[in-house]
Amino acid sequence: MNDGTKAHSGRTHRGAKILLIDDSPDHCSLIQTVLRESIPDSHLLIASTREQAISQLKSCQDAKESLPRLILLDLYFPLRDDGWQVLQLLKESSSPYRLIPVTVLSYSSQAEDIQTSYDLGATSYIVKPGTFQQWIAYFEALRQYWWQTVSLPI
Repeated sequence: MNDGTKAHSGRTHRGAKILLIDDSPDHCSLIQTVLRESIPDSHLLIASTREQAISQLKSCQDAKESLPRLILLDLYFPLRDDGWQVLQLLKESSSPYRLIPVTVLSYSSQAEDIQTSYDLGATSYIVKPGTFQQWIAYFEALRQYWWQTVSLPI
């Protein structure tokens, strides 16, 4: 392992924000519980509407705080087009949030949903896990990848 890799792998990103955009209180609660176990030093922001999501992001900017390190976007909140509209808004070339990775979360494994999400700028697409243990495994992998492996410009 070279020196650059060693230095990078030691980063922990304590207190890094994750913005969850999901209209289901049950899913938000589940994800909050799993995050506390998998990425305990992260700070979860929750938005259940497009307006709340943009407001959360603008608040970070206005207060000169760091933007979220990752956005988790439920594709169907409540309709698929709502998720795609938010994704399009976040990823348009003039958006100050375009560099934030967006992981689309959905129970849908339809090829059209996956393809369109990537076409609109999603960084990744995950079919929502079915069990609590699968959620834990997913978020541990998420922590490993987004917190300890990749270098982000934000």
